Amino acid sequence: MIKNISIVTIFIFLELVSTSTYAAFCSLRDPVSAIQMLYTDGYEFRSLVTTVTEEDRARVKMQLPFTIHQSEVGKHTLYVVYENDTRIGFLQARSEWAKWGLVEIAWAINNDRSIKGFYFQRCRSPQCNDTVSEQINTVLKNKNFTQLKTLLNDNGETLSSYGKTQFNHAPDLALLAIRSALKTLAITDLSWENDINKLALINQSN
Repeated sequence: MIKNISIVTIFIFLELVSTSTYAAFCSLRDPVSAIQMLYTDGYEFRSLVTTVTEEDRARVKMQLPFTIHQSEVGKHTLYVVYENDTRIGFLQARSEWAKWGLVEIAWAINNDRSIKGFYFQRCRSPQCNDTVSEQINTVLKNKNFTQLKTLLNDNGETLSSYGKTQFNHAPDLALLAIRSALKTLAITDLSWENDINKLALINQSN
């Protein structure tokens, strides 16, 4: 009996640690540095905090054969990037589980909700180097949700035939990045829908 209780206790402890770790890393560590890297200098930003809900998580699942991690339900921040008071895009961070540990990715998103670019905030894979990141960025750049989906097979677990032709190096890392990009675009439109619509109205009135 004591042995069984100990096993349950350990399991609960590990689950709590895993959940808190995931939530802690699902954010931009340094928005200013991220903007400088993904948009270069001379830009400003404002943050939009919202609550990602279980409903949002279910709606992502309706659009994709996978969804965001359950630990991501809660408050998150989307950064809106401006140049001379004109909105030029967004920034968001995602954390993804991989065989080599937790991978943190900072995503830059264009106004039309296509991918502008990304960089790895944290990645312990030996393939997470500048050369591989640049190769993946080149393929994903300016692709929207529909175009990104063509890089995956129907169940989203592997690259499609077309996707395999695009990533000769580090296909596993490319797969992780594509899935992360799709979740990022989906949750941005779902969880921040009202905020983005308000921003669009402000732009129209200016």
